[in-house]
Amino acid sequence: GILAVVGMPILSNSLRAYDATQESLATLGKLRYATERLAREIREARRDPLAPGDYDIAVMTAAKLQFTRADGVEATIEAVPPRLTLRYSAPVVDPTPALTDQVASFAFRYFKADGATETASKSEVAFVEINLTLAQDASSAVQRTRVGLRNKL
Repeated sequence: GILAVVGMPILSNSLRAYDATQESLATLGKLRYATERLAREIREARRDPLAPGDYDIAVMTAAKLQFTRADGVEATIEAVPPRLTLRYSAPVVDPTPALTDQVASFAFRYFKADGATETASKSEVAFVEINLTLAQDASSAVQRTRVGLRNKL
């Protein structure tokens, strides 16, 4: 009985630490997956066929980016915390495809070719910066990724 009384708190604390570590790793995995997936999609933004100097971007705000990919499919990335979604114009499989459901904050920033000056013009944008924070209990995981647009006609 004495061994059980002494050993139980140690075992209990070890299990709580293990669970907390597993939850943190799961959150970091979601963060990494979401940012890598967004970066891949944004790199696929094509040049506008009617104005080759511009990218084929329909919406460019802090919470939403809507553009046409090189294959002609329209992609929409939108953050409405706690969800971050990526949707395509076709084929529509899931009407609410979430990349993650732990978003605490999210923002796109758009930069000119010099990499320092922000822009709101699709004819001047060369880089898209993704700022994503995922919440987990009392802690959070933050990642910032800058993506260079590169596709041509």
